[in-house]
Amino acid sequence: MANFSPQLYKAASQAEVLPVSKERSSAAFESPVFEEYLAKNDIAGYMTALWKGVPARDAESMRVLFYLSVKAEELDNAADLLDMLLDMEDEYAVCFWHFMDIQYEMMEKGGTRDMDQMLSAFKLSLVLGDATYLDAYPDYPSLLHRFGDHENTLLRAYINNVGREEPEVSVQSSAISVQPCAPEDKKEYWRSLYRRSDCSSNQIGIYHDAKAYAGKGDPYAMFIVGYLLNRGIKTKYSNPNVTLLEVDHQKALPWLKQAAEAGIVEACWETACALSEAWYVPQTDENRLEEKLKYIRMGADQDDPDCLEWLYKYSKDEHEQFKYLVRLADKYKTHEYTLELAKWYEEGKGCEKDEKKAFELAEYVYKHSSISPYDSSYENAVRLLCRYLRNGIGCEPDPSRAADIRSSYESEEEDMMELLSR
Repeated sequence: MANFSPQLYKAASQAEVLPVSKERSSAAFESPVFEEYLAKNDIAGYMTALWKGVPARDAESMRVLFYLSVKAEELDNAADLLDMLLDMEDEYAVCFWHFMDIQYEMMEKGGTRDMDQMLSAFKLSLVLGDATYLDAYPDYPSLLHRFGDHENTLLRAYINNVGREEPEVSVQSSAISVQPCAPEDKKEYWRSLYRRSDCSSNQIGIYHDAKAYAGKGDPYAMFIVGYLLNRGIKTKYSNPNVTLLEVDHQKALPWLKQAAEAGIVEACWETACALSEAWYVPQTDENRLEEKLKYIRMGADQDDPDCLEWLYKYSKDEHEQFKYLVRLADKYKTHEYTLELAKWYEEGKGCEKDEKKAFELAEYVYKHSSISPYDSSYENAVRLLCRYLRNGIGCEPDPSRAADIRSSYESEEEDMMELLSR
């Protein structure tokens, strides 16, 4: 925890409520108005404006941040902000400190002062000091009553922006030299976020964290910044959801392109997605499609599944499609890809016809999958294998085995439906 400065002890010894200052903020800074930001669903913007008020010594901004730091149990920030407010002889802080001093005396008499006690003292003093301030100065609403139902949303935004100001960092293709510099534990945390693909409550904090490393040239940090700009961030559980970071495909693109060109495979598909959405980029449709294909092929060369699947589905050349389908089935061992590959071999589509290979693939999926309400690959394998056995495709005709397979599947299906209905 931060040490208190002599100003705090000076204020404690006075223990008096000072007159309300006529000047509510510094002349060079205008305090942000919460209601104006709320109307625009820009809580992150409000938080950024508050932090900008700290170096400007704006008392109103610092009061809100002090209040939120206590509520969020960020005692280091609370102590630092309180120190500055008391140094400015702010009446709200002095109201608070009057009760905090009493709590300190009680803790000293008890002989201990641990973090739990400190937190309890801060919270109790905040309630008592806030009530005293409201009673003395009813024209200025207390912080405990100001935010109402939006306090939780505001608190989440504070936690995600603790001690941060929005860094003005931009990227041009040649402006930042690529040099991996983010610690591995941070990158692994960012990777877990990307793999979950959720709307984590800490995404805005991750965005600010990654942006600092992206500005130094770390390619994976560049990808994370571009990814979050491309998707946007909203609070998960508030009603209505509050936008913490607006979707901005145009800002996302330079970050994503540089990350992709630096070898970050996940950035390739994300760049293609951003190019699809950034319709206002001054290019013709043909040029945009060619640029999109460039990054999709770049990802496919590194076996990215999204890029491989796109090329398989949308390539105009059947031989190209077959090549990507083989790689999908071989690399990711997905049963549906394997069954699709069996049909291509059966028809000789994009390859030489090979009915035996088709039969072997269908039988492989049948033996290595099982019935499931969430996956139709077993059912599809049964149908395909039974057709091959009945018609002698890639094997000797065997209607009896086909019937047995079909009967066994129907029995398993009945058992599954009975289990699900319980």
